[in-house]
Amino acid sequence: MNSRIEEIPLSAFDLSLSGMRIMNMTRILQVEKSMHQHGQLQPVVARLHEGGYQLIDGFKRLYAAEDLMIESLSCHVLEIDLAQAKVLLLTYNRLHRSMEAWEEAKVLQDLQKNHLLDLRDLSRLTGYSRSWVSRRLAQIFNFLLVSVLSLFI
Repeated sequence: MNSRIEEIPLSAFDLSLSGMRIMNMTRILQVEKSMHQHGQLQPVVARLHEGGYQLIDGFKRLYAAEDLMIESLSCHVLEIDLAQAKVLLLTYNRLHRSMEAWEEAKVLQDLQKNHLLDLRDLSRLTGYSRSWVSRRLAQIFNFLLVSVLSLFI
């Protein structure tokens, strides 16, 4: 996997993977406060994609940078495919537990549906057990079931 650090203008970032994340304003404001006091401490992570940079990790830093009127961010640029980028969404957020279970479930469901990965593949790629993957995917089913049942109440 080739990678490098670059200074990227905010306008060059593709935020299409942000739909798998929940925007938590409290956390964004915490990051904004930190960036205001200390600057950008960690580079964001993106992959080369259609002439731009698809953001993988650092959505809160990017939103904070917009609020602070910062024009560019230091970025760790990776040359990986879309499936690998989605797995990294889980991996980069694992240490700090900064993803909600629902977000993890959405990423796993997307990998299963759009990249034709089964439980074994998802477990191997993410480093989580098959039972963990299965429990996360069950959350999607439970949400859909509750949504459908609520239509009849």
